[in-house]
This record gives sequence, structure tokens and C-alpha cells, in this order.
Amino acid sequence: MRRTVIALAVVLAALAPAVAAGTVEPPEGARVASAPGAVRVVVGAPVEPALARAQVRGPRGAVSRTAVVASTDPEAVVIPVPADGFGTYRIAWSGLTTDGHPFAGTTAFSVRTLAPFATPVAPQGMDRTSAWAIVARLLVLIGVLGTAGMAVSREWVMAGAWRGGGIRPPGTRGAESVRDLATRAADDGPVRTWWRTWWCLLAVWVVGLAVALPVQAWALGGEWGALITGSRWGSAWMGLVLLAVLAALAGLAARRGEPPLAPGGARMYAVALPGLLGAILLSWSGHAASGTDPVLGIAIDVIHGWATAAWLGGLVMLGALALPVMRRLAPVPRVEFGAAAIVRFSSLAVGAVVVLVITGVYRALAELPSLSALWSTAYGVTLLVKLAIFTAMLGLAAWNRLVLHPRLERTALGLRDDPSGNAVDALRASVRAELVLSVLVMAAVAVLVGIVPPT
Repeated sequence: MRRTVIALAVVLAALAPAVAAGTVEPPEGARVASAPGAVRVVVGAPVEPALARAQVRGPRGAVSRTAVVASTDPEAVVIPVPADGFGTYRIAWSGLTTDGHPFAGTTAFSVRTLAPFATPVAPQGMDRTSAWAIVARLLVLIGVLGTAGMAVSREWVMAGAWRGGGIRPPGTRGAESVRDLATRAADDGPVRTWWRTWWCLLAVWVVGLAVALPVQAWALGGEWGALITGSRWGSAWMGLVLLAVLAALAGLAARRGEPPLAPGGARMYAVALPGLLGAILLSWSGHAASGTDPVLGIAIDVIHGWATAAWLGGLVMLGALALPVMRRLAPVPRVEFGAAAIVRFSSLAVGAVVVLVITGVYRALAELPSLSALWSTAYGVTLLVKLAIFTAMLGLAAWNRLVLHPRLERTALGLRDDPSGNAVDALRASVRAELVLSVLVMAAVAVLVGIVPPT
């Protein structure tokens, strides 16, 4: 699965276009009567002033290295041009948009005559998102959303099912008996597995940040200091580092003296909080913040991220904790406790899916200028790939909700016999398939973040 995700990121990275300038004034190859005072490069997204770089060479050797981003014209880089007589001038520029896209380009124009020619110039940075940047972004997304979702779903699904004592036929053993059996089944092994998985996701978060910084600095020609201290991307990166440290401290505190299965809401919500705040930082430094209504865009994107965390983190929790606990139980309490857990997870997942569809439609409408952009732009094609994978996940989720969920519930209530545990086995296979698809969805999201929307 790891090779598949990396291969997908590399292939889609090749589709990611440069952050091309919308217009350059004067345009490439123009012949003008006199040297303009400046060249204006419209990037199409707000530019970080501290990272705008330019170089101008005149036909007789005049050089300028000034680039200006005015607060009244944040989507354009204005490059002063020194008067250097007749001939061909060459200009190069590079920088970073506020939503984290490196850009670069060159142009040339002539004053009255083509000769003499200025010496060639090259932009300081890159004009394409690299595959490593996409992989780093994927790791951060998985870590941030996964750590939050695992903790929220453990409290909402597992602890809730445990407190309720499972789903049982009337007149059978009490809730306390089911709680006791589930606690024994969760002791040591499954709980350790849950924590190992959570720590692995936190490590993925940290590795993603460790890779992202040098990759982004390399894309900007080695601008480490200005990247960290002078850009929104750098501020978000530092915030995510701090939140990763807080998540580690919260994990250590929650693990100490923890009850086997139901550690209590305060513990798990404290563990989830850094990831939930991290989702806000990711939205604040992404496409949502560069639209016409950034406040609404960020709010919608944050809700979309939290819903993703609840659904995908819940799937990881099922695989790491719920299913191992169910495997340790005898057939009857397995179905009773498992049915309660699946009912609660279904409620969480259905709510998350509804939110994902609504917020996803809004984001697509905000980013795509027309329906044809879905198949005529790299952003649209990548969005179609994401939607196709998401649709497959919806199919599995619908099967769980409409087939497996009722089967487990009827068996737990004694209305249907399932002595071989076929429903539990089918649930295990479905969860594994959804986890694979969820990683592919996250890979597509990581690529989407790296592509400039066609608007």
C-alpha cells in the first residue's frame, strides 16, 4: 500500500502545473518604444512579500534585484527595470504564495531593437511542486487527522459502547457483565496496539514536517530564514511542530494510570485537541485562505477536515482496538459488544459523510470556475480521482450501514443466528478495504493542495 500511495503522488505530481503567471506586462517577446519603469507579474494568488525575488539584466549590463509586492496589489510582483538603452532585457522572478505554492518564471522584451541581448537569467526558485513535497504533505495530513480521529472515535465509539454494556436481548446478562468481559479482552494487547498505532501516526506527522521544511526551502532556492519567519506557510509549520510536541505530552499523560478500555472523555479529548487545532492551521495556510471570502473558506475547510478525521480516524480505531477486542470475546458477548460499537461508529460515520459531501461540494464550487474544469485542468482531474476513490469508500460504508450493521444488531438482540461470526469477519475485511482507500483519498488531497486551483 505504501508503494501505491507514493506512486500515485509521483504520477499526480507530474500533472501539477507550475504556478504560472496569469499575465506579464509587458508580455513575453514584446517590442516597445521605450524601457518601462517596471514589469508586473500577476501570479493569481496572494504572494508572500518577504519571499518575492527578481533579477533584471539590461542589454548593456545593468542589473537590478528588486521585487515589490504592494498591499494594494497582493497577487502581483512588481519588478523595477533600470533604463539601459536599446536592446533585449531579460527578467526572472520567484517566490511563494500565501497558500504555500512556490512559483518562478522568466520573460524578455526588447526596446526598439532585438540586439544587443542581455545575458541569460534564471529564477532563484522552482515553478513546480515536487513529489517529495506531496509526500510530506500526505504524511502531515495523515498524522494530524489520524491522531485526532483515533482519540475522538475511541471516546465516542468504544467508551460509549462499553458504558452502555453492549446490545443484549431483554432478560439476559446485565451490562456490568459485558463491561467486565470487554475490559478483560481489551487489557494489555488491544490497548497497547491502539497506543502503538497512535504513536506511529504522531511519528508520521513529525516525519512529514521534517521532510516538508527542507523541500520547501529547496524549492525557494534555500530561503530558510524568510520561509520560516516571513511566510504564512512557515508560521503554520512552526505551529504544527508545537502541536506535535503538545500531542506527545498529552499522550504520555493520558497513558499514565489509564483504565484498560474507557479512559474517560477528558483524557481522549486532550489527546485529540492538538490534531484538531492542526487541522485549523492546515486550512489557514492552504487554498481556503486565498479565496474571495477567506474566513468562510477556512471555516468550511476546517469542518471538512474534522469530518475526515472522525471517519478515517474511526476506521483506524476499529482496526487497532475494536476488532482485536471483539476477537478476544466469546461469540455471544462478541456480537453484543461489537454491535454496540458498530452502531455508534455508524452514527459517527454517517454524520461525517453528510458533512463531507456538503463541505466538499462547497469547496469544489469555490475552486472550479466551470464544470469543464473538472476534465480540462490538473486540479479538476485530481479532484475527479479523489471523488472516484471517495465514491468507492461510500459504497463500502453503505454496505456496512445497510447490511452488516443491521445483521450484527439483530444477532445481538437474538433475532437472527450468526454462530460462525460471518458478519464480524465481513466487517473486518470491509474495514481493511476502507483503510486502503482512505490512504489513497488522503494522497489525492495532498496532491490537490499542491496544485493551484484554476480560478
